[in-house]
Amino acid sequence: MYTRKLIKHEILELINNPAILVVILLPVFMSKVITATMKMAEVEFLLLSMWIVFAQLMVGIMLIAPDILEERDGKTLDALLCTPLTIRQIITAKGVTIFILSLFSQLSVFIINRGFDLKVFTVLVPIIIGGIIFIEIGIIIGFKVSSSKNGTVVASVVMVSLFLVVSVYATLPEWTYYIFILIPSIEITEVINHVMEGKGIFMIESLYSFLWIILLGAWITKLGKKY
Repeated sequence: MYTRKLIKHEILELINNPAILVVILLPVFMSKVITATMKMAEVEFLLLSMWIVFAQLMVGIMLIAPDILEERDGKTLDALLCTPLTIRQIITAKGVTIFILSLFSQLSVFIINRGFDLKVFTVLVPIIIGGIIFIEIGIIIGFKVSSSKNGTVVASVVMVSLFLVVSVYATLPEWTYYIFILIPSIEITEVINHVMEGKGIFMIESLYSFLWIILLGAWITKLGKKY
């Protein structure tokens, strides 16, 4: 009950902030403009999957990390812990809220570029998995970095780095893929491509993605015990 109320409060607070709406809609706008430009140039390498992952990164990391850091700096988190809410419920509420916004952004990227294609249902699994992974990374940044000022910088660097490797890894020597396959943004990109080509989700990259969810979740649980 308390968790549901907090989720509702978090959603209303975020959607009433114009800056948050920009973060949610920016991947949609950029995907449409850049995809159209690249198609005109007859270059279509990983376009749709890459922008879906960008939406995951942008919303998942750049919204939740600064939010947690601001609440830590402003002692709002301490105030919430004085209520019947536990740290697990607080993290869950924030994670679910950002996940809903991430899902909206990702599906918007797909629909604005492909229309109401039934393939959207086939990519739901990697969309969900990727959304969870990058929200978990954002939560960890929110609890590990010392201040909101530093946290915004760290979140930006992590987000840009994870997106940058997606845009360049295919141009590197083939043997490097066995290293890059361990990076979650590349794993999700590959799974989305695999699914959209009708090859299914059962591949080594999917396994690595599930392992990321488990490992990051365990780390968040450990961090939560300090509260």
